[in-house]
Amino acid sequence: MQIDFPLKTAISATLLLFTQACPVLASAAVKHSTESVPLPQAPNVLMILTDDQGFSDLGFYGNPSLETPNLDALARSSVRLEDFVASPTCSPTRAALMTGQHEFKVGITHTISGRSLLKPGVPTLPQHFKNAGYATAIFGKWHLGDTYPSRPQDRGFDETFIHLGGGIGQTPDYWGNTYFNPEIQHNGTWVSTDAYCTKVFSDAAWDWIQARHKQPWLAYLAYNAPHTPLQIDDALAQKYLDKGLPESQARFYAMIDDLDREVGELLQKLDATGLADNTIVIFMGDNGSAKGGKPAEMEYNAGLRGTKASPYQGGVRVPCFIRWPAGGIEGGRPVDQLTGIIDLFPTLAELASIPLPDSTIVDGRSLQPLLQNESANNWPDRSIVTHVGRWANETPLEESKYAGSAIRNERFSLVAGTELYDLENDRAQENDVSKDYPEVFATLQKQYDQWWHSLESELATVPPIIVGSPQQPIADLTCMDWGASRLKDSHGYYPPWHQGYIRSILSAEPLNHITPVGAWQLQFLRSGKYRITLRNLPPEAPASEARILANQASLQVGAQTLTQPIPAGQRAVHFELPIEAGITTLESLFEYTAQQRPAHGAFYVSVEYLDSL
Repeated sequence: MQIDFPLKTAISATLLLFTQACPVLASAAVKHSTESVPLPQAPNVLMILTDDQGFSDLGFYGNPSLETPNLDALARSSVRLEDFVASPTCSPTRAALMTGQHEFKVGITHTISGRSLLKPGVPTLPQHFKNAGYATAIFGKWHLGDTYPSRPQDRGFDETFIHLGGGIGQTPDYWGNTYFNPEIQHNGTWVSTDAYCTKVFSDAAWDWIQARHKQPWLAYLAYNAPHTPLQIDDALAQKYLDKGLPESQARFYAMIDDLDREVGELLQKLDATGLADNTIVIFMGDNGSAKGGKPAEMEYNAGLRGTKASPYQGGVRVPCFIRWPAGGIEGGRPVDQLTGIIDLFPTLAELASIPLPDSTIVDGRSLQPLLQNESANNWPDRSIVTHVGRWANETPLEESKYAGSAIRNERFSLVAGTELYDLENDRAQENDVSKDYPEVFATLQKQYDQWWHSLESELATVPPIIVGSPQQPIADLTCMDWGASRLKDSHGYYPPWHQGYIRSILSAEPLNHITPVGAWQLQFLRSGKYRITLRNLPPEAPASEARILANQASLQVGAQTLTQPIPAGQRAVHFELPIEAGITTLESLFEYTAQQRPAHGAFYVSVEYLDSL
């Protein structure tokens, strides 16, 4: 998001020696040092990130119906970043948080279609903290890749307790998962739980925190709530239905109400055990409010224009509270300067006295002077770029340059390259003032054009998914990462990113906007013999659902095409073939004869390296 020159954050190390990360293999993730030095009296870090909760979704910011007493109390005891911008959607924000760079620079331009995988080799926040002696853990939503080297365990987290994909019940997640008693992947193995998802993640985080005794820790608690589907206890939803709200708003608010209680209980546990004073607590949202998936029914938007996936301020303004009593961050104080998600990486590194090596380039600034109430007179103006992204893979890049874009400084925002708004006097972005401030318009337009041009070559291609690595001999692919098909017309495609879409396709009632075919862009790390397995549903799905009704399976890997009949009752189709190392496409097709049903791709495919040629 940062437009001013990349900042090589200079932080003096007074407490430890930092071991620089380095790449493994040509396309691998960053390697960690095997030795680490704990930081004496180093602060713990608790980062709480909610999903689809925007600036307006708090009682503290004037929401007339939503009850968030614990988050309101946290706001009052924290420094509040009142002009804090994230990205318009979730994966991009998470990429910027983990790397301190604009998400487009690190491979994230979408939440699906193979464009939500964190680029190999980019240093991450947890890697730096791990190398500095911290224990690191993630609980909840990652959404930056489920294959090596983009998984959280590849990018610096010791402990992983997550759902897969972008949410519980989405395509890569455990088949049939819901928000109640979900299956969760704990350090790579699925485990059963027996509570609502928000409590499951909160309890797991606290159990892990309690087990840290002599070692400082960084815990990333990334709730999947209040993202759709709006699965929540009916009694709690009734509380908001009784206030006269439509169903979508009532359930959305009920999920935030439940989340508020869980955050409150977790903070109370920190207080009760004496951990609160030396723990940096950050609470934030990941993008503008989704309003329960139905923005047209929203009751309140804090005077902002737009919601999630919008370039306007309602799409990117999110709450951000930071508290650290022992570090001199005095609560109850607003910071009005323009800040952003890219700033948190360098900020946390400086607060914890962890130096960033020369090889780690971040776009953000350390907010330490603002947080510790130093004079802001020398805080220079800046420009920050946000972009919705989300263009289809085959869309000509030039068509996407301005659509969904915004660049802003402390006062003005240029939207879509044509609309200029004076945010100081027009919070709702109702009046285009481009003719009143031609110099501002020209300056922001020039800055945006320079930013886009610097990334154009990277944006022109979709980063491949890596398969055949020793670290993950069997890579599981899902249709959520499909690009456009080579076997069937899929112009304007939209891949099945939720399990419900797959069910509709298999019932021969596909939704109009969901395309049942697509191709994966892959990088085979090793030449050799591979087994490629095609499935309608993942192995854990019930046999009654998973049986393949199609009569013939086709597989295309680069220039190779293989076909075989499918015996009745099969759950999977296996192909074995030699594949050379390199980047290529993989696509499959299930075709029907007797049923006269439309062909579709295999929604779940595993790629297993067998041996060298």
